[in-house]
Amino acid sequence: MKYKIGKRRSVISRLVLSTVVALSLSACGSGGSGDTPSTPTVQNITYEALPNFLTVNEGEVVRLSLNTKGSGASELKFKWTVRYLNQDISFSGQGTDTISFIAPGVDSQGTVQVSVDLEAGQSKQTFGFQNQYASLNIKDLNTSVVPTIPAQELGEEVSQIDTSVLIAGSTWIETHQSNFRINQADNSYNMVDLTLIRSFVVNGAEQNLQTVSTDYCGFNDLQSIKLNESVLETECPTGVRTTQLFQQESRFSIVQKCDGDIVGLSTFKKKSSEQVSSFGSLNLSFQNYSDIQTKEVCGVIATTHVKAYSASNQELTSTDSTAIRLLSQQEGSDFELRFAFNDTTNGLLVSLNRFFDENNTAAILSAAYPELNASSESGMLTLDLQNTTSHINGEFYFTVTKTTGSEEEVEGEFTLILE
Repeated sequence: MKYKIGKRRSVISRLVLSTVVALSLSACGSGGSGDTPSTPTVQNITYEALPNFLTVNEGEVVRLSLNTKGSGASELKFKWTVRYLNQDISFSGQGTDTISFIAPGVDSQGTVQVSVDLEAGQSKQTFGFQNQYASLNIKDLNTSVVPTIPAQELGEEVSQIDTSVLIAGSTWIETHQSNFRINQADNSYNMVDLTLIRSFVVNGAEQNLQTVSTDYCGFNDLQSIKLNESVLETECPTGVRTTQLFQQESRFSIVQKCDGDIVGLSTFKKKSSEQVSSFGSLNLSFQNYSDIQTKEVCGVIATTHVKAYSASNQELTSTDSTAIRLLSQQEGSDFELRFAFNDTTNGLLVSLNRFFDENNTAAILSAAYPELNASSESGMLTLDLQNTTSHINGEFYFTVTKTTGSEEEVEGEFTLILE
């Protein structure tokens, strides 16, 4: 694992470095006691230019090196400056070709300026070296993944939601965003950014109780929600949790904070004053069953973006995953098609072959034909490059092994719009 991370970081470093310039440095010797000058000794020394721009995490150990090589390289003396907010930052390695320092803590983000030159006296005797400059963008690890939302987008802050807008029979779209940290046993950790989008129909609302009776697509057990707290619980294990309510016409938001930082945002937007049954389309062909071609489809979209960090706050890797649920009817009974895969909603080609990635699957849940209830063994999902987290188009084909032991080939396309 360490080798893989090191190799990945090596590749990134090579990409970040704008140029590696090899220059010849020659130092001229002083003249002898006579009129005839002595023959100068030519020293071939090379160095690597500093990266123009580099991004690191606050608290991370930063190492910058010119990597000078050649005869006489060790005799060169370099003068470095490292500054943040017009103040010097302490570092080790002054006079050498390599320095290291700890990236300062920042609010949101900051920039450290680094420069290096040959010490006075050597620059007059050395030709070819160019002064080096680098800008380091410092990332704030405490910044909430959910961005700060401008007040004008949230609407007016209120003490209670006016439930008169929640008319019985109206259809609403809920978008929930949250972020949380998962600590590992070795002090490394993961930062998770979660987005969930789904729809519901209002059955009724209570102003005094601040509750709404709901009929959620795909969540039969969720029959009511409280408007004075986030629908999905957010993490705040060590801080003080606070909740704010915002409302504007046909829209309201629940904001949860942990020590003043946004950790959860639930936004509810009215789609229609009437019950909506079509959120896209589903065209599906079976090998041995009747086809499904309908616009009577609703759905759920969930996405996550995870970044893995070492115990020293270095970002190691990141990954995306998506889950899509499409709910409809098959011969008068409930039918659901599910996709789950390690990619974004516009990842283009997603293999549904378990041999390549056992986490990428398509699954069928059919009340009419229970023998179809199985996950894909092989297949492919093709996603539109223009997809967003709330508007997804896809084409697919896959094979499932029925409970009877025989295989069933399935293919089709879908559109799901939750906005």
